[in-house]
Amino acid sequence: MNYLVQIKAFYDRLEVEPLKSSEIALWYALMSINNKTAWSETFTVASSVICQKSGIKEANFYKARNLLQQKGYINWKSRTGNQAAIYHLPKLYEQLPTNSVDSHIDNWGDSSIDTSIGSSRALTKLNKTKQRDEDDDAVTRSDVIDKWTSLWGFPNGIAMPELNEWLQQLSPDIIDYAIQIAGEHDVQARGALKYLRAVIEGWQERKITTLAQAKKAAEEHDQRMANNRKPAAKQSHIKETMPDWAQRDNAQQDKPKPLSAEKQAELDARMARLKEQHEQREQEATS
Repeated sequence: MNYLVQIKAFYDRLEVEPLKSSEIALWYALMSINNKTAWSETFTVASSVICQKSGIKEANFYKARNLLQQKGYINWKSRTGNQAAIYHLPKLYEQLPTNSVDSHIDNWGDSSIDTSIGSSRALTKLNKTKQRDEDDDAVTRSDVIDKWTSLWGFPNGIAMPELNEWLQQLSPDIIDYAIQIAGEHDVQARGALKYLRAVIEGWQERKITTLAQAKKAAEEHDQRMANNRKPAAKQSHIKETMPDWAQRDNAQQDKPKPLSAEKQAELDARMARLKEQHEQREQEATS
């Protein structure tokens, strides 16, 4: 299986025969699982696992699976009991001349399945993209999906349609760079889609259409954030001292003034009366 060509053929078919988001997510989940099996002709996987990887509900899973088989995107067979179903992913791209029909198609008993791209228009488009595949530096749709998968797992049924929309509006290298930024900022899976929305929508508002422009915008943003995080300059603490005249006045105010002889005698008489009254109350209390 040529993974890159398979992905391109899938998108070419979507132009001719659009699928629902749940069907797209299911096909991608099966592709991811098949990839991990080193492209075994058939593989088994539980429906609960597929629902988890694709992000679609079980109620929608069975309908999406049947529609994908009817349209030739997958083959599957049930097994007895609670055993997981068997799956096979037909090649969607043009077969090589030396291998016009794979033997496993006949074993499945459905040689009528169309494994070609599906239209001359799509075939022309695929031929135009083959040259880009030879350029190792070119970022493709599958690279974008792989980078997302490596960070947060395979895109679910909510994330995949938005990724498709972004890839239609901007070049894959820009979307790839946005995902890279999210990874560098340690964005977690639950916040990945929201974070990328903010980044990509910000670029679109600024009419950014090239990778160089996106990188420049990201650098400017990081610089602004760094400036905002700089600590405020420390204020010098100046110890203010009071002038000598003020200190002298305070010292004079704090020093108590001596009482006159008349005032002192009056104070002593008052204290004596209070003492006499106190002793009298104590005697009355004990009598």
